[in-house]
Amino acid sequence: MKYIASLAFLFLSSTACVVADAPSLGDFATVTNLWYEGHKSNVFAIAEQRLAANSNDLVGAIMMFDYDLEFSNEGNYSNDVRRIFSSTNNLPIGTFVNNIDLVTSALNGFLDYLSSNPMTPAEIQKDKSKALIIHKPMSNEILLKWLHDDGLF
Repeated sequence: MKYIASLAFLFLSSTACVVADAPSLGDFATVTNLWYEGHKSNVFAIAEQRLAANSNDLVGAIMMFDYDLEFSNEGNYSNDVRRIFSSTNNLPIGTFVNNIDLVTSALNGFLDYLSSNPMTPAEIQKDKSKALIIHKPMSNEILLKWLHDDGLF
């Protein structure tokens, strides 16, 4: 299942937001390095802090979605995607905005796929055990990179 989500975002990365008033809670390099080194709970904590400070924080929403994808928290996917969509209003022009149609299409496609192909409990358990593997990039790292390149993270 994570494979499908990763494919959607790999597609996005082959193409070329706003964090309005977001606190300085983690930066791109710190967050992606924490994740890569296996400190995913630290990334989750940063996402929670960002979203507590600003419920429309796009960076926090993307980090939360990545965490839920990684740990197969399937019940959170729709809310995570909805939060990402609601956080993209009034964005300045940049790489993220220039690719918003691709982002929207990929996220909606992911949710559509899940609704017609639900994961079995065995698949969920298998994916959760894979979440503990270190040295893997974030599934949505390209989205965070775009925000970083746009000066928003």
